[in-house]
Amino acid sequence: MLNRPHLLATALLLCTAACTSAPDPATERATLLAADVAFDTATAARGLEGWVSFVADSGRQIDRQGNFVTGPSAIRAHMRGLLSDTLRSLRWVPDLADVSGDGTLGYTWGRWTMTVRDSSGSRPAGQGRYLTIWRKQRDGRWKVEGDVGTETE
Repeated sequence: MLNRPHLLATALLLCTAACTSAPDPATERATLLAADVAFDTATAARGLEGWVSFVADSGRQIDRQGNFVTGPSAIRAHMRGLLSDTLRSLRWVPDLADVSGDGTLGYTWGRWTMTVRDSSGSRPAGQGRYLTIWRKQRDGRWKVEGDVGTETE
């Protein structure tokens, strides 16, 4: 027979287990898609600093030579030329997102477009596909852990 303290501890344990449920996959996918759209919006509005604000401390990108560029400082230096040029604009649209069962990792696929503005207006300068890997932070925000893009014709 359980005494009163054991009974209370057992009830608390059962309540905690019942209250801790797996995240809803549809909600998590929608949240991740919204994070990717916010990433695009921040980059369009703030350029390089908007981009870097979404990079996790351990975030990585792959440069044109296939090398890893790791961490916000290195990524800032790597992306400076592209995102500091006010005549160029990088925009993207996610096509889909998926999230791990525990809701801590996810990825987005999508399409990106680069435009260049000159005296005749804006013109397309490149387009392609991207894959971004995301990790949910302790504060609940999604941050980029990995990003790679390919140019298409």
